[in-house]
Parts: sequence; structure tokens; C-alpha cells
Amino acid sequence: LQLEGLALAFRDPEVLQAVENLKPLGAAIAVLQWGAPGETRIVLPFTPVRSAREAKAFGFQIGLIRRWQWASSTSIATALDDSRLLIESNDYEGFRRIIDVSGDGPDNGGADLEAARKRALAAEITVNGLPIMADDSALDRYYEDKVIAGATAFIEPARDFEDYVRAIRDKLLRELRPLGS
Repeated sequence: LQLEGLALAFRDPEVLQAVENLKPLGAAIAVLQWGAPGETRIVLPFTPVRSAREAKAFGFQIGLIRRWQWASSTSIATALDDSRLLIESNDYEGFRRIIDVSGDGPDNGGADLEAARKRALAAEITVNGLPIMADDSALDRYYEDKVIAGATAFIEPARDFEDYVRAIRDKLLRELRPLGS
């Protein structure tokens, strides 16, 4: 459902316009699936998205991805560390470096979440969150207190999986804004 929602968001007219507003630079975006330590997989490597056409194509590519595993745990710390390493090793030099974490539960993977957040901050990476509150009505507070990091970090809660499409769209609109705005 998260992949489907993300694919739909990259077809949304306002998201497409937001990408157009980033010209000439655009954005480079990757998609990872994660679970327990050692279960992270890059399902879409960093891809330049510099126009509405490229954003639609990116959304189409996301729509072709299928969940490759059912995670044995939810290690947000692992997701942060693996995402940070991906950002640090890619070929793009961005003005903004952002990790988006979306999930439906708190970290229970055993790794040190606070240490992972500090490593992201030390690498000048902002961590934003999209808690899916279907099973936990306090997950937004958990993400606010334990997951997001950085001066401009924010959460965009989804009430449930059906609300995810709206939440990821709104989140992208906040993140895909021109520099200085």
C-alpha cells in the first residue's frame, strides 16, 4: 500500500508542478524497503527527477515494485543508517539531504535509534517521518520524539493506510519546494 501510495503521489498534478518548480536542478530520489537489520533493499536507486515527465516516469517505476519481503521486525535505526550510507555514497550532490521514514510501528529492531539519528544529523541529513497510525494512535508522538531529526524536520501522519496517499502527497509538497522557500 505504501508503494502504491507513493506511485500515485508522483502522478498528482500538484506534485508534478512542484517538481517543475525545481527546474533546472530537480531532485534525486531513491526508494528503500527495510525491516530488521540486514533486510534493507534498494528497490529504486537514486533517480534524477527534473520535470513532470520524469516524475510521472518515476511514479510508474515505483508502481512496478512489489514488496520483496515481510520484515521480521521494524528497525527504524537500520533504515536511517542504511539510508544515510546510500546518501553519502551516491553520485548526486544535493542542497537538501532528506531521509523519509514511513512506517506503522515503533522501532523494535534492537539497534540504537538515537545513535542512528545522531549519525544522520552529523552527516547534515534531515529525517522526516510519516507515521501510519492504523494500529497505534500515539505513533505520531513517537515519530516526533524519537524518529525525526534536523532543524526543518517534520512529520506528516496518516490516520490509516487509506490516508497514506494524502499524507505522502502532502509530505512531498513540503519537501519538493524551491530553495529559499
